[in-house]
Amino acid sequence: MQAQIGHDITVFSEDGLPFTLILNGQTINAEPSTSVTAKDINFDFVKVEVNFVDAAIPRIERKNVQIATPGTAPSGPVAVVYAIKEKKGEQKLRFVSRSPKHIQNAPVIIINNN
Repeated sequence: MQAQIGHDITVFSEDGLPFTLILNGQTINAEPSTSVTAKDINFDFVKVEVNFVDAAIPRIERKNVQIATPGTAPSGPVAVVYAIKEKKGEQKLRFVSRSPKHIQNAPVIIINNN
């Protein structure tokens, strides 16, 4: 059996505003943070919601945030970074970078049931 390795996405707040990240309806971090990483996502696009601790800051909702570029290099899993930036008085989600995901080889474990 082989584990499937997916994409990683990191979202961080440039202004240090704590938030909760929701991807495709799933809460990623139970405790609000200023930087959140979701690992092994098996989709090239996701719906992103960012809920800030400060209720006065409107939440961010984006329906088709691109993680990987389907059909183009790099092939295989990628790591993508998005920043939450203030622009004209509003918090916005902006693309920062995308690169091939660095995968560490895990040790092989053999179980003999004899």
